[in-house]
Amino acid sequence: MCARVSLITTNTEIADLFGLAYDVSRLRPTDALRVNVAPGMIIPVIRVMHGRRELAELHWGFVPHWNTQPKPTGYANARAETVAEKPAFRDAFRYRRCLIPINGFFEWQRNGSMKQPYFFRSAGGGLLVCAGIWDRWAHPGGVVETVAILTVPANELIRPLHDRMPAILSEGHFGVWLDPRESRPEKLLPLLTPYPPERMERWPVSRRVNSVKANGLDLLTPITLPPPGEPSQPRLFDVA
Repeated sequence: MCARVSLITTNTEIADLFGLAYDVSRLRPTDALRVNVAPGMIIPVIRVMHGRRELAELHWGFVPHWNTQPKPTGYANARAETVAEKPAFRDAFRYRRCLIPINGFFEWQRNGSMKQPYFFRSAGGGLLVCAGIWDRWAHPGGVVETVAILTVPANELIRPLHDRMPAILSEGHFGVWLDPRESRPEKLLPLLTPYPPERMERWPVSRRVNSVKANGLDLLTPITLPPPGEPSQPRLFDVA
């Protein structure tokens, strides 16, 4: 599962990197400080609309277009192994795929009654680009566009903490994944593999990141953990 990501690259920087037009007037006040993004929040995605790539901001928590529940629980993730078959995802997999740029993501390791968060990122920094699917859901309050991050089995770096990880695409696969003319699972599913562990790094961070209200670059600062077997004392302002 991938249920918390970090994005400190701004929308305008993402647009520049991918050669996309972007209206600066749409820049959100917290655009440069999306350090602790959780499902239910807005995340930027790159998709193809009317034959052109665009940068859009979607609600993280996938709701299929045919949903009839007034307040559904959106899917933060979709498993790569079943995304082409499950009724909730299969239409979006065929026709509404997207790229989700992130600077990293968090996973937790249980230590007694506490959960210690770790930050994972590309070795040396930079963007990781995840495979996603999106849909447009009309409900009584209007229309909302939602997105899910695809997941694959974890690599060796992540597996001690969790058995799943985001499906991170290589740059050479961006075009195929976004191509609206391609919908064959046998062509698309092989793109979704565990990212090489040697191209990633991780470190423990403050438990303050456990709160979805926490934000700020200090959340990514490495911390020193006590030796194995020594109890960890919570700090005054830590969130367990």
